[in-house]
Amino acid sequence: MILGAIEISLRSTRFSLSEVSSGSTRRIVERSHKVTAGIDGLDRISALIMSEAEFARDQGAGRVEVIAVPGLRGSRLIRLLDRVADAVGAGPIRIPTRRDWTAATFLGVTVPAGDSLPDPVAVAVIGETAIGFAVGRPGEIPEWNGSRPVGASTMTRKARFQDPPRPGQIEAAVIGASRGIASMFPPPTERVLVVSSLAPVVERLCGPRIGAAEARRGLDAILGQTSDDISAWFGAEAPLARHLPGIIVGHAALAEGLGVRVEPALCDLAASRYWLAEREEPVAGRESS
Repeated sequence: MILGAIEISLRSTRFSLSEVSSGSTRRIVERSHKVTAGIDGLDRISALIMSEAEFARDQGAGRVEVIAVPGLRGSRLIRLLDRVADAVGAGPIRIPTRRDWTAATFLGVTVPAGDSLPDPVAVAVIGETAIGFAVGRPGEIPEWNGSRPVGASTMTRKARFQDPPRPGQIEAAVIGASRGIASMFPPPTERVLVVSSLAPVVERLCGPRIGAAEARRGLDAILGQTSDDISAWFGAEAPLARHLPGIIVGHAALAEGLGVRVEPALCDLAASRYWLAEREEPVAGRESS
């Protein structure tokens, strides 16, 4: 089946359309739009929801889901956008808990990998406001789930990143995020896969297996580069390029805070949500029986 997902984040709105089965996914299109999630952006986000939902239907999508990040829960913006999402047949807007967000990402990485991953395996996800971390059997709802408020945008704000950020600002962000990650104490695993919006760029800069030294080399490689430079050099969409330093800081924090090497990974948004719902339904059935 073809599924669409529109994710409203604090500083961008992302659309993805994928062909999804019970064990695989094929990305059809993905794009990101730079728009701040505030009342001033209401008209533009409304137009994006309508146009992307129409595009998805034209491509044969059986379902289009609109998702908002937890930081927008209870906001006036989401209350107003609910009407738009409902009008295009996608409402109400869903705001997953951080546990569900992390669990869906875990499945988004491990389901397509099949038997190639060890049991247990860990998956981290670097979002705008938090880093989620899950451990469990590949392809199943994770048994351990945690998060810390050290996402790419949060670290950028707390360390007062300029564009480009200064070395002292980056170092302060790494130290602060590492302390937060070290306080999670997740179960040990052989591999830690890290999902972010710029995973291919992170791998180009830092390599496929990233320790603290590799992460810092990646940060050194973009030192002094503005978000416009990063967008032009790596082909990253402008709304995402500003987050690259914070995303690499997240990899450095995971490597330093947990004392492991981490591996950049990709996750399909629509597929991950579908697989979580697919696995939660039998659980809900057992609990109600």
